[in-house]
Amino acid sequence: MKSVKIILQLTVAAFIALLLPDAYGDVVLSEDFESGSLGDRWERYSEDPALGGFEERTPFVHTGGKSYLITTLANKAEEKTSKGYAYKESDSWIRTWLIPGYDRIYIRFYVKFAKDFDSGSGMHWIGIAGFKADDPRSRLGHAGQRPDGTDRFSASLDPVPVEGMDPPGKISFYSYWPEMRQSADDRYWGNFFFPETPFFIERGKWYCFEIMVKANDPGKKNGEQALWVDGEKIMQFDGFRWRDVDTLKLNFISLGLYIGYCEHDCTYWIDDLVVGTNYVGPIPIRK
Repeated sequence: MKSVKIILQLTVAAFIALLLPDAYGDVVLSEDFESGSLGDRWERYSEDPALGGFEERTPFVHTGGKSYLITTLANKAEEKTSKGYAYKESDSWIRTWLIPGYDRIYIRFYVKFAKDFDSGSGMHWIGIAGFKADDPRSRLGHAGQRPDGTDRFSASLDPVPVEGMDPPGKISFYSYWPEMRQSADDRYWGNFFFPETPFFIERGKWYCFEIMVKANDPGKKNGEQALWVDGEKIMQFDGFRWRDVDTLKLNFISLGLYIGYCEHDCTYWIDDLVVGTNYVGPIPIRK
């Protein structure tokens, strides 16, 4: 029965792939990880297999025969900083650039968090950003700094730990843009946006997430960010002035995991990723 199920999944997945151009408009990227290679499309944080790789165990594959797992390692040690001692952090990701970029993108993917997943002292997860097309890494390395409307903007999807609730926590957008609020320490850390009804992610369960980010007309406040879970819209926020120049477009995606102090290794699996210029929606297969 298991082999029949896998064949059926492969057949349906192949059929959906044939329909991608018509169903999703301009398909920017489709990745089901079935090739077993990231190729030149993805940049990887590290070649260390402990930090991620292709998964073939059936419970951790959504469709077909493979998914991709991302792991951060336990980090309980302290390191000395200029302000005293602080806990180290753990990072892992794969990421890609979509040069020169798009004014609106939808990112649909399936994800499952390990049953023992722990978001530690806080985590960052899926990143979507726009930056200068002639400087592909200009978005990187600016945590705590406010964009100026010509250099970068970002809308990341982050679970936020909640005391008394199982990790990874309640879902949020964590965004950087020129009109963001200043933090108490006078820095400009990402601003959080939560749905009106909190949405908590359960471990050990497949979800279909879909993120939409729409860049504004330069100088106007008509940018957007939205999230669907299993085909249901969970939140939408409008009125963003992400950019002041039309050359700044959405052109960066990071599938990552960044965690502060954590007692043990933390893993999630991702599968059936589609990036398009129209709404994608769930595929008609669920485990």
